[in-house]
Amino acid sequence: MINLLNRCCQILRVILDNNVSGKRVCSSFTCNKSSGQEGIALYVLFLFGALLLNTGTGNSQEIRYKVNEGNTLYHKEKYEEALNNYQDALLEDPRSEIVHFNQGDALFKLDKYEEAIEAYQKVIGSEDLMMDSKAYYNIGNSYFKQDKLQESIESYKKSLDLNPNDLDAKYNLELARAKLKEMSEKQQQEQQPQQNSEQQQQQGQEQQQQDEQGQENEEQEGDQQEAQAEQEQNEQQAGEENQDQNQQQQNESLEESEDQMSKEDAERILDALKNDEQENQKMKRPVKSRRKSVDKDW
Repeated sequence: MINLLNRCCQILRVILDNNVSGKRVCSSFTCNKSSGQEGIALYVLFLFGALLLNTGTGNSQEIRYKVNEGNTLYHKEKYEEALNNYQDALLEDPRSEIVHFNQGDALFKLDKYEEAIEAYQKVIGSEDLMMDSKAYYNIGNSYFKQDKLQESIESYKKSLDLNPNDLDAKYNLELARAKLKEMSEKQQQEQQPQQNSEQQQQQGQEQQQQDEQGQENEEQEGDQQEAQAEQEQNEQQAGEENQDQNQQQQNESLEESEDQMSKEDAERILDALKNDEQENQKMKRPVKSRRKSVDKDW
């Protein structure tokens, strides 16, 4: 390719030199003086077209060689080396769908599932529907390996939309659904003891709050009872003091009344005694006796 490029440059230099010196150069495209410049241009384009065609053919052969070499290494389970060959091929043809697909396979074997998904997604949208179906299938497998079951289910469905007769996609779809159901039930079983524990803990906290509230109410009730008892005691004591004071006042009034009545009674008694003494003296006066004459018969 380098030799061909050098050859084209030499021919172009000769053409330009002859054109400058006024010589007419004939070619298969032109051989008259009036169209000399056009002939030169066409001849140069022809040479460069041939150069590009040869270069493209060389690139295709080189890409095919790297891909084949990568496939050989892949089947020998030398996935890292195979990946290097696929990446080298992509440097020559970054849009090759087949190379991206093979790159995804190598990444999948190396457990690089996210990178594999990126490689497979570059295949989707090709004109080959079967290749798109396989790409979706492999994307589903990559998600399945990461336990991203819902994503894997969606990928298997898309694969079956393009190829409904893919038995592997059908099997993996049902497998992903069953595993998703199993994981969901297991998760519920694991959460149930935790929920029960949290519920018991909540009930314990509520019972503790009720006990504390009841104790607080009892304390408040006890304080109220003590305050009421103290108040009643104070009222009773005050009542007794008032009763004592009233009794004392009554006693004092009674004593005064007794004193006054004693003087009056004494005076009445004295008066009565005086009257009695006078009556007694009257009764003690000598009584005139009258002798009854009896006629005695001697």
